[in-house]
Amino acid sequence: MVFGLALSLGAIALVANPPTDPTTLYTDLATFGFSFLILIVVWLSYTRLMTALTLANHSTIHLNVVLLFFVSIEPFLFNILERPSITADFFATVSQAYAVDLGIMTTLLGMFAWALSTTTSPVVPARIRGLFRREALNRWLAAGLFFASVAPVFAQVKVLGETLRVLIWLVAVGIVWTTRVGRVGSLSEDEMD
Repeated sequence: MVFGLALSLGAIALVANPPTDPTTLYTDLATFGFSFLILIVVWLSYTRLMTALTLANHSTIHLNVVLLFFVSIEPFLFNILERPSITADFFATVSQAYAVDLGIMTTLLGMFAWALSTTTSPVVPARIRGLFRREALNRWLAAGLFFASVAPVFAQVKVLGETLRVLIWLVAVGIVWTTRVGRVGSLSEDEMD
């Protein structure tokens, strides 16, 4: 429900401020697509990891609540970033908060994957625990990039018309996405069910 609400808020923001020309339309769709990609990657990972974490312990439940909080604020922060009237200074501040939000979500998903890599439960076969360990490490690498992008210099330097901070986010999302694709490709259909 939290993921659906977060996605809906992003779509409502598009409707509230409709584009007036083709360039704005494509820009709005591309930026919404980025937010959508973030939330979908987190949701797909979350549902897969929670399915495998059948015996949730006390710390997993707390981490779950923390993750859902940061998922719920993602569209809020993202939509502030996309306001046409945002000043460069305020963009720098909000994009730092957004980077921290992405970093925390990615770190928590890595923690869930790590918990699966270290479990002795027969629900998670030993042969795929290494895949969860690799997934956790890759997520933490991506989280490190999100957190590193908080440095003020990354909001000041532009490459191809975009701040270096946003380009670092794209690299981090790519790491998370390829980790997921690689993991799915490494499992048989029986192991994925």
